[in-house]
Amino acid sequence: MVSAESLRVIADEWLQSFATSLQAADVVGVASSFLPLGWLRDVLTFTWDNRSLAGRDKIAAYLQDTLLKAKVADVALDDTPGLSPQLSALNPDWVASGFTYTTSVAIGQGYFHLAKDIDGVWKAQLVFMSVMDIKGHEEAKPEQGLYEGHTRSWIDVQQERRLKIEENPYVVIVGAGQTGLIVAARFRQMNIPSLIVESSPRVGDVWRKRYPTLCLHTPRTHHPLLYQPYPQNWPIFTPRDRLADWLEHYAISQDLLVWTNSRLVPTPTFDFSAKRWTVVIDRNGNQVTLHPAHVVLATGLLGKPRYPKFANKDVFRGITLHACDYAGGHPLSGKRVVVIGAGNTSADICQDLVAQNAKSVTMVQRSSTCVVSPKSVDATITRSWPEGVPPEVSDFKYMACPLRFFRDFLGQFEKQAWDRDRDLHEGLIKAGLKLNMGIDGSGVLSLLYERSGGYWIDVGCAELISAGKIQIKQGVEPEYFTEDTLIFSNGTALPADVVIFAWVLQRHLLHNVLMFCQKSTGYQNIRQSMKETFGEDTIERTSPIWGLDEEGELRGCYRPTGHPGALEIKAAELGLVKF
Repeated sequence: MVSAESLRVIADEWLQSFATSLQAADVVGVASSFLPLGWLRDVLTFTWDNRSLAGRDKIAAYLQDTLLKAKVADVALDDTPGLSPQLSALNPDWVASGFTYTTSVAIGQGYFHLAKDIDGVWKAQLVFMSVMDIKGHEEAKPEQGLYEGHTRSWIDVQQERRLKIEENPYVVIVGAGQTGLIVAARFRQMNIPSLIVESSPRVGDVWRKRYPTLCLHTPRTHHPLLYQPYPQNWPIFTPRDRLADWLEHYAISQDLLVWTNSRLVPTPTFDFSAKRWTVVIDRNGNQVTLHPAHVVLATGLLGKPRYPKFANKDVFRGITLHACDYAGGHPLSGKRVVVIGAGNTSADICQDLVAQNAKSVTMVQRSSTCVVSPKSVDATITRSWPEGVPPEVSDFKYMACPLRFFRDFLGQFEKQAWDRDRDLHEGLIKAGLKLNMGIDGSGVLSLLYERSGGYWIDVGCAELISAGKIQIKQGVEPEYFTEDTLIFSNGTALPADVVIFAWVLQRHLLHNVLMFCQKSTGYQNIRQSMKETFGEDTIERTSPIWGLDEEGELRGCYRPTGHPGALEIKAAELGLVKF
C-alpha cells in the first residue's frame, strides 16, 4: 500500500512541473507532461467552450494560441476532502489529485490522473481544468438574513426583488424542471436576474404527469439538487411524486421566481445591435413583453410526442396511446396489451400492467437492449457517487473523465459486466429478448449520452419476463392494424385490445449520417419542437442537441449553441466574451 505521504510527493512533483510549463506558457512543456495518448479536458479555461483533446499533438495545437492569453498562475494541490492526493479510482496503479489555479479573469479547479510511462516517469493520463468563478464576481455566500439593520421583513425584501426582476430579467429560463431550477438557483447566487417560465400549473407537474409507478433508476447520491441535498432518510430510488414535490419545495426554499401557467408566444426575435431578445409570454392568459439578454431552454431532450403511421389504424377497435399518456394500468385490467419498445419506460409499463392484472402483456423489441441489474448500478454509478461523499466532489471527479475516454475505459470490462448479470440475462435470452452491453461494451452510460435510450436498469421486469408473465416479440416491426390485431413485418399477428408506443426515436448511423426510421415513435428532437416557438431561422443557427461531438463532448448542452445571446452568461454580462 502506498502511503499518503508518498502519494502527495508524486502528485506534488508532477504538478510543480506542469505548473511551471503553464505559467511560462510553454506549450511543448505542457504537452510533454502527458502520456503520448493522454487527455486534456478543459471547461472555459482556455476558450469559452468545453473541449476534450486526446494526445500530445492535439493538446499542443489547442494551447498554441490560447495558453499565453490565459495567464495560468497560483497552481497548487487541492486539500479538499475527497480531492487530495489518492490512488486513482480508475486504476489502483495510478495516482490522482485535485488542484486549484487562477487565470487572468477566473478562479479554476482541476483534477488529474497520473500513470507511469515506459521509462517509469509519472505522466498525466487525464487532466481536467474548469473555471469555477470569475474574479471579483464570485458566487455569493449565504445572506445574513437581517435586512437594513433588522428593520425590514423578508417578505418586503423578497417582493421588492421579485418586482425588479419581473420588470427586466437579464435571463428568461424556459422550463421549471430540475435543470431549469438548478440553473436559476446558480444564477441567483451569481447575481444574474432570472425569470423561469413554466407551462404547467405547478412546479413538478412535468413529473406528476408521468406514469404512477415511475421512480428514478439511479440512486439518490447521483442526482441531489444544487445547494439542497436530500434528507438522510430519503429513499435510495426516488419515486415520481416525491421528486415532483421536492422540486416544488426547492423552488420555494431557493427563492426562485417562477411564472407557472406561462409559455413563450411564437416568435421571439433577437436584436443583433441591442443584443436583446423580445419575447412575449402568455402568463395566465395575459401577454407580457420582456427584453432579456439571454434565453435558456431547460425543456429537456425530448420534444413533442411522435406517433407512428401504421396502415388501417382507423379500423382498429382497441386503444392506442403514447407512453407519455399512460396513467397507470388499472383501467387496462383484463385487456390484451402490446407495448412497443424495450427500454426503461417499456419495462416499467409492462411490469405495472402485470401488477394491474392485464389479460396478457407483450413487449415488442425491434433490435437489442442493454439490461443491467442493481448490482451493475452499484459497480458503476454508486461507485462514482458513493454515500457520504459530497455530491460536488463526486460530480467533479466524474466530469474529470472525458466521455469518449470513459466509454473506451468501461469497454475494457465488458466480460465482467456480462458475468455480473449472467443470472438476470439467462432468463431474458431464453424468453427471446436480444441483449447488448452498450456501445463498444461500455454499458448504460454510453447509451445515455449517445442515444438517450436503448437500455433499462431492471427493478423487477426481467423476473416477470423469465416467468412468462410478459411475452417477448423480437426482431420485427409493426406494420398495420386489423380490427383486433397488430400485424408485423414478418406477417405474424398479435391480438390486442391496447397498443402502447414506448420506444425512443430509432436512429441508425450510416456512413456517418444520422438516419431516422420512418416509423419511429417516441419523441421529436427538442430542436424540431422548438422551431414552432422560435422559428426555423433561429433554431437552424443552433447546434444539434445531445450525442457526442468528434472530441467526445456533449453537443449543444451547457456550451455555446451557435446563436448570439446564448453564451456563458456572466462572462457576457461582464464583457469577457462578445456575442
